[in-house]
Amino acid sequence: MKLFFSLFLLLASTCALKAQSKLTIRGTVKDTTNLPLDYTSVLLLSPKDSALVAYTLTNKDGEYIFKNIDRQPLLVKATYMGYIPFQKELVLPEADELQVEEIRLIPIMQELYEVVVKAAKAPLMMRGDTLEYDASKFKVPPGATLEDLLRKLPGMQIDAEGNIVAQGQRVQKVTVDGRRFFGGNTKMATQNLNAESISKLQLYDDKSEQAKLTGVDDGVNEKTLNVELKEEAKKGGFGKISAAGGTDERWSSNASYNKFDNVNQFSVIGYGNNVNQTGLDWDDLQEFRGSGAFQFGDTGDFGFNSSGGNVIFFSGGDSEDSFEIPFNNLSSGFSNNQAFGVNFNRLKDKKDLSANYFYSRSDQIVESFNSRTTFLEDNSSFTSTDRSKQNNIAGHHRVNFRFQNELDSANTLTINAKGRLSTLTTSLLSFQEVLSNNVEQGQLDRINQSNKWSGAFQGTAIFRHKFKKSGRNFAASISNTYTNADQDGIQKAVADMMDSSDPNSFFQSLDQVNEALNTSNLFKSSLLFVEPINKTFFWETFYNFSQTTSNTDRKVFDVESSDIQELNPDLSRFFDNIITYNRIGSSIRYANKGSNLSVGLAAANFKLNGLFSVVEGSEILGTVDKNYLNLTPNVSYYKTMKGNKRLNASYAMGVVPPNINDLQPYKDISNPLYIREGNPDLQPEVTHSLNAGYNMYDPATFINLYFSLNSTFYQSQIVQNQTIDPETFVTTFKSGNVSGGQRYFTYLGFGFPIVKTKINANINANPSYTKSLALINSIETETNTFSYNFGVNLDLSPTEWLNFYAGTSFRLSKTKYDQNPAQNQDIVNSTAYTNMNIKFPKDFYFDMKFNYSRFENESFGFNQEVPILNAFIYKLLGEAKKWEVRLSAYDIFKQNQTINQFAGQNFVSTGRIETLSRYFLLGVTYNMRGVEVKDRR
Repeated sequence: MKLFFSLFLLLASTCALKAQSKLTIRGTVKDTTNLPLDYTSVLLLSPKDSALVAYTLTNKDGEYIFKNIDRQPLLVKATYMGYIPFQKELVLPEADELQVEEIRLIPIMQELYEVVVKAAKAPLMMRGDTLEYDASKFKVPPGATLEDLLRKLPGMQIDAEGNIVAQGQRVQKVTVDGRRFFGGNTKMATQNLNAESISKLQLYDDKSEQAKLTGVDDGVNEKTLNVELKEEAKKGGFGKISAAGGTDERWSSNASYNKFDNVNQFSVIGYGNNVNQTGLDWDDLQEFRGSGAFQFGDTGDFGFNSSGGNVIFFSGGDSEDSFEIPFNNLSSGFSNNQAFGVNFNRLKDKKDLSANYFYSRSDQIVESFNSRTTFLEDNSSFTSTDRSKQNNIAGHHRVNFRFQNELDSANTLTINAKGRLSTLTTSLLSFQEVLSNNVEQGQLDRINQSNKWSGAFQGTAIFRHKFKKSGRNFAASISNTYTNADQDGIQKAVADMMDSSDPNSFFQSLDQVNEALNTSNLFKSSLLFVEPINKTFFWETFYNFSQTTSNTDRKVFDVESSDIQELNPDLSRFFDNIITYNRIGSSIRYANKGSNLSVGLAAANFKLNGLFSVVEGSEILGTVDKNYLNLTPNVSYYKTMKGNKRLNASYAMGVVPPNINDLQPYKDISNPLYIREGNPDLQPEVTHSLNAGYNMYDPATFINLYFSLNSTFYQSQIVQNQTIDPETFVTTFKSGNVSGGQRYFTYLGFGFPIVKTKINANINANPSYTKSLALINSIETETNTFSYNFGVNLDLSPTEWLNFYAGTSFRLSKTKYDQNPAQNQDIVNSTAYTNMNIKFPKDFYFDMKFNYSRFENESFGFNQEVPILNAFIYKLLGEAKKWEVRLSAYDIFKQNQTINQFAGQNFVSTGRIETLSRYFLLGVTYNMRGVEVKDRR
């Protein structure tokens, strides 16, 4: 922490000293009719070589201002789309302020327009609603990537996770020359594209895929960054190959190669390491998805809140059961990882094809200690601790295919196909203790092992038709998803529950073999029709149908001896379930001059039918026959105003059927102290959501403001109710419905330059409140959680040889228990980070990344600090800077560990995981580039 503040104070002092004896330059830009020209690009240049000194944009009154400018010979240049650029040399005054004579720009003739635009070369320019950056005006070191370039652009940021944040909002889509580049929201572009090959960058709000489908603006926009390459950069491929080895037999290697032209995109990636790096995270995993392969609307769910229908898909709730390329979070524990993938995209003659294959494997060992204190209704409590060691070996094959064909100007057909094949082997050793008033109440030793094979396939076809009448559209979709999972394993446990009066309880001595076969088949179809009433009003009508058939055949055998296994009828279940969903609805939309209002109503009907028995064909133990009809209103409003301002508000009622796993009527005793049981009588979850937001960005001052308020009210919420045995403290969780829960989430973000192009600041706050209800020992309890989050981030680029990024965040979570106010919890999590890059002579570079985390809970005397310092020194070699030699030091203080703390309905928990700590790597990287780009200077 001291290091963080020392570096910050040093840089702040340096900037303050350099700010002395500076010059302020101001002026106005107008056209020949005396009207002010807003968003005019104004540059200060060096007369000898036209090097850029500073730049800005005019405000709505055509005014511009430069502050803290060094006294030196200067040119002022003004450029505006459709006008002849103006340039003149400035005569500097003896005073510290210069008022420049009013600049008048002259309109140009259309035939001269392209010539003048090419000559203008402004660093940034407004083209309608698009903010365009000229990459050649922002200097980065040789071999720099697009990510390095983005850090230099005003209004752009790269956050701590490497995500692109522009004008205060996260960039949702990245395109190259107008086409999605390996999924859009990806680091494949930012970390691999060579900055020297980039000509321009364009930032704009793209319409949603739903709006493109219907031809009706729905007010929903995606923040999009388009990267325009130089022509010579499209003639070859790019990529890199790296290999490193180090202390404690640590090693890492990765390679990638990409090649694309106006028709084809091709990519290959592979990696292997034993340093807890999967090579892919939430953004990276999308790099193989292809040009629009997973666009919004590709699911074929039409109508407002259409995503609500997706909940009836069979899903295990984790990446193991997903078609997505996995992004396993293996930063904890110790892991060995390998992966290989191939991606191909082709766009020609309005035929868009994308396909990819990805294989990944991970072998992870996790040793952890967890403590959970549960509060009872009489203000007493008990604590359970768990020391465990787990080994997970996972392998995944995934294939994705998408083909879109514009049959003609009126008809489009889209076909998607996805497949997955996965294996997972898990072994767990665990020792648990139960304590009450610091007195041991019981012990549990358990061994769990399982082998799982699973596969899935999904096929979707979407047909879209545009009628001759403008605005009239029709769409239809059909889809089928099939999943199959076959699992077997063993469960062994020996318990010593000291106060138990039931010596025959099933968990006293557990030795079981289990088998489970789960299958699910989902068929769905949707229809959409849009009819224009006039130029500003549109009528949208939709119908959604789906039916999910699922079977669970779970058999549990008690091991009587080495060769005798007896079926346990209490834990074995066969479950056959059908969920049928019908929804029909309409909405009226008004879209005119930046205003977009939609008011709609739908009728949604769920039918849940099922039966369960011990095994298939045996006596039926129970049936499920539920029928629910709900009217679901929906209102949304968006307003786009001048000056890059946007206002939105919405209300939606949601109806979500129970998850299939929660409906299955069997007990899961894989952890005998925490038993989980399904409930076939669950009702759908009904919610009411109210949301509002406002955001603005001023390209003249680079100030952005973002505010949002989101609230959810639960009319019927699915929660995990608890029954706690008073003798053994064994807790049984069973899904149930409660009403009255609430959640409020507010976000405020404010970004502004302290010194333009030198120091930028971002402040954010997001307080929230949650009211949770549950049944604990048949008594309804209420838990209120107030969270206060605050963060500050600074980007400093005072010189070309130094970049410095720093930030801090603070979170206070106050949990209040209605029945046990004496157990109220205050949990504090705070972090601070710094990233620094220094360029030394002869192409030497030094990177330092420091992250400090602190976890506090005064009620339990918990106070843990985790300072992590990583440092890297590297040198670029060769005339083209394609080679790099890097020495890396990770976790220099040897403090790395994974810590978590959480307060829930009637408990508070803390956990620690032993994690890979200090190690060093020496590596070599070769950056492949297909062409040599010209020097931009």
